[in-house]
Amino acid sequence: MKIKKYILPIIYTMVIIIVGSFFTNLFYYFNITSTKINNVLLCLISIAAIFVGSLFFAKNMKQRGIISGLIYFTFWLIIMLLLSLTAFNANFSFISVIYYVILLAFSLLGGIIGKNTKEENDDIT
Repeated sequence: MKIKKYILPIIYTMVIIIVGSFFTNLFYYFNITSTKINNVLLCLISIAAIFVGSLFFAKNMKQRGIISGLIYFTFWLIIMLLLSLTAFNANFSFISVIYYVILLAFSLLGGIIGKNTKEENDDIT
């Protein structure tokens, strides 16, 4: 099924973000982590989620890993910008640009690794 190869990586990303955010908020609520540590953990969770989603997305695509990672990042960038600017009224700053560049780097890395692991598995079978 063609839609499965597009939806599954998105579901992986969303599940990682939801579960990771739940636990970091739980730790923050019970004063286990400070505000700075909580912010760092949330950034690391989003980086891991984009990486894993891009990895699985690239395994199912016919494009190169870089292109797959770029497509996956662009999809999430549009969603994140729309949510940030409309729902949360967040300001767009230099820190946000750095954050999105880091997400882009990990999405590209996930796409490259996902494509390379796919090709190795195809050669074996």
